[in-house]
Amino acid sequence: MRGAIKKAAPLWYHPSAMPNHVLRAAMAIAAALVFLGFPLPAAAACDPARPISCGQVRVSGDSLYDDGGRWQVRGVAFFLPQYGINANTLRDDNYAAAKADGSLAYWLDRARDGLGANLLRVFIELPQRRDGAIYTPTSHATVYDFATEAGARGMRLGLVLHNSASWSMTPERAAWITGLIDTFAARGALPLLAYLSASNEINNYCGGHERDCFDSAPGVNAQPYVDAAVAWTAQFRAVVKARAPQLLVTVGISTEMGDTDNTRAAFNFFRPDSAGRTLASQVDFLAPHNFGGGAQGIYDDIRFVGYRGPIVLEEFGYPTDPFPVNRFFTEGPLRCRRAPLSPECFETAPYFVEANIQALRARPYAGAVAWMLADVREKNSDDACTGGKPSDLWTGLFAIGGAYCAGGTYTRGVGQPKATAVRICLYYTGDFFRCEPSAQVRAIIYAPVISR
Repeated sequence: MRGAIKKAAPLWYHPSAMPNHVLRAAMAIAAALVFLGFPLPAAAACDPARPISCGQVRVSGDSLYDDGGRWQVRGVAFFLPQYGINANTLRDDNYAAAKADGSLAYWLDRARDGLGANLLRVFIELPQRRDGAIYTPTSHATVYDFATEAGARGMRLGLVLHNSASWSMTPERAAWITGLIDTFAARGALPLLAYLSASNEINNYCGGHERDCFDSAPGVNAQPYVDAAVAWTAQFRAVVKARAPQLLVTVGISTEMGDTDNTRAAFNFFRPDSAGRTLASQVDFLAPHNFGGGAQGIYDDIRFVGYRGPIVLEEFGYPTDPFPVNRFFTEGPLRCRRAPLSPECFETAPYFVEANIQALRARPYAGAVAWMLADVREKNSDDACTGGKPSDLWTGLFAIGGAYCAGGTYTRGVGQPKATAVRICLYYTGDFFRCEPSAQVRAIIYAPVISR
């Protein structure tokens, strides 16, 4: 615990300070205990509430582990509502303001208490050159501070360090990544980083969802794009592993873009570049994304190829607005909070979320990361319910007030869990009363009165 006052330990607590006869006796007792089958106490116990105490997340077979045993990802994409989606949250000035006004702590607590999350997936923009100067929007100090705030609440970080078609590993970018690793390593804090992602959705930077960028189409040869994407991932891996071989690397794939070559997107992990390399060969685990309930087929496709490593469903969720634009964008009836697969909930947001949760239960995924913690303020406008804003802005699990549409999102108060949050929280924690606060009130009201 930072800032705690520790009493000085007695001198004999250090073996080198023990008298020889005491040291010999202690060693004899320890040897006897081991011989008799009694395990010696661990030097430092792993406390899941303090992930820094549990060592680095690592791969074993098809699962992730830390010093406490199997570590199942229970994640959520973390964006502060006032700053919107992607890399704005951890820009130095934004982060400092959110910490000062209390909004950072509030939403960190919602991730912990309202979902039971053990990982926050957050985007960071790498340094870039602007007008001849290097612009670095996020400092190592900001990332470290955020990691310690998350770690104090039992959560590690998954850092997404690329989200564009810029495939250039410049010296400035490489130095920033190396400096980040050094900052954490120097403080013994690398265990707070569960993984680094080489790219958010690496098949999604060629002009929207009209076409999977790994797919060729009439008049379009996708091979140069595949070559650039795999090369970037290989360069990213090399930079990370040169400094911290134990730090996990992954890359995201969207599985719901336009298919122009009759090959499902999960197979993109195995498309070779011109040198014969694949994305799967460059990362420690695979990170497919899916919102439409297709997680079971994705898992089966990946295993069909022969891949045996861990698979994390790194994005799943669904928007609850704008309902007039699309009939699927709704929380549905109240019953969908408890029974999202019932007929009246078909093709609502909680239905799609629950379909993927069922797949996560049916297949041994190494975990999942829900998209996203809260709606964002950018949704608030006069044309919000007439198609003036993208549905992504309403994919939050918790409401924030402001613009919502009739028939879409009925959960509207700041910090209140939508039906989608209830389903994900229940999957992560198994505690319905924790996940659905209104159920606690009803349970108290309807509790039987026993008279003497």
